[in-house]
Amino acid sequence: ELYLSTTVVHHGIQAQAEIIRKIAQAGSCVIVGRAADYVLRDRENVVSIFLHAPAGYRVQKIMAMYGDNAAQAAEHMKRSDAARGAYYKRISGNAWEDARNYTLCLDASQGVEATAEAILAYLQLHKS
Repeated sequence: ELYLSTTVVHHGIQAQAEIIRKIAQAGSCVIVGRAADYVLRDRENVVSIFLHAPAGYRVQKIMAMYGDNAAQAAEHMKRSDAARGAYYKRISGNAWEDARNYTLCLDASQGVEATAEAILAYLQLHKS
């Protein structure tokens, strides 16, 4: 929270939001994180997606990806979630994990392929 409140970081966040808007203005794009759903909240044709998964699944994925043991993976997950939550709260004033902030929320523990297929199916049904 203290880090996010510094003037330099605030200017960086504002610049990042402007870049996100310019990217979206240029055409179709995928922006991961950076509270882009909030930054683009007033635009049409924005689909904001929140991927979640049970803690046990996430810990296993972190262990496989980084070679952590279970305790290390759980700690990394906890720190990462706290940082994401603080960042999102600072930008939007909302809770990062609140499903009401997103167009679509999916449980990613169904696997990468199934999650991607679900996203594509949603986009196909809702294209304008």
